[in-house]
Amino acid sequence: MEGQVENKVPAPLEPQPTEKLKNNTPKSIISSIAEEQGVGYLINKEGPQTLAERYEARHKKEQYIQQENLEKIFKLTFDNTPSEKAKQIDPDWLNYFTTIAKTIRNHSMQQLWSRILKQEFLAPGSVSLKTLDTLRSMTHKEAQVFHKACTLSCFFGTDKSKKLLTALKAKHKFLPSLFAPTLNKLSLGNFSLPYSDLLILLELGLILKSELESGELTPGSVLPFNYQNHTYQLTPHQKGLSFTYYRLSPTGQEIAELLGSKTHEPFRETILELLAPYFVIESQ
Repeated sequence: MEGQVENKVPAPLEPQPTEKLKNNTPKSIISSIAEEQGVGYLINKEGPQTLAERYEARHKKEQYIQQENLEKIFKLTFDNTPSEKAKQIDPDWLNYFTTIAKTIRNHSMQQLWSRILKQEFLAPGSVSLKTLDTLRSMTHKEAQVFHKACTLSCFFGTDKSKKLLTALKAKHKFLPSLFAPTLNKLSLGNFSLPYSDLLILLELGLILKSELESGELTPGSVLPFNYQNHTYQLTPHQKGLSFTYYRLSPTGQEIAELLGSKTHEPFRETILELLAPYFVIESQ
């Protein structure tokens, strides 16, 4: 995705290169994966002869991989956490964390889980068990979708919860009761977040299920508006202005805080173009 990086965003949610198989026919792929998982004996006739031996070998390999996964996540956490600020973590939370984290093999997702652990060391109790459960159920692809949504999120007014702005609604200046409001839509699909991706986030519980509408904005009254690290003061020109948006759920908000800030410059410019006819815009 194009865009200007404001703060360094973790790789968890960036596409990662995949290894190419030498022979990518369907059966060779199945055979290779079965072998990797330690269940390929009936296909390849290779390895220990008895079922008990094969079970033991697979079990040991699984434990080895889980040990390796945890060591990598803790090393990433150690390298990125200021030692003078680290605090004790609740042992029950840590046990729950390790039960999940030991199964995380994807390198970029390991980086995300190390961020979770880092956050808990810095502020114990800031990452809920519900958030851990949500992350456990997310694939790397779903995490990338949520990352895109966070990149396009903003907040306004006194409510700091992140929102996906979908439109600016403007009532007719003189005859609002006779004419339908003008709906100035902001197409998130133009910025790699189609409605099908929103449905994924809805299903995961990362955004609330209903599209919401703000109250009408007061003309002449300043409204704080924030997009990533860009802060503005908006002063409405007229009555009858409101925003429609999707709001991140509390769990989505927790995860979004772990991802840092990243500005999508074309999207920022589009927002300003949307607002310009209706507001005085001052950059802070």
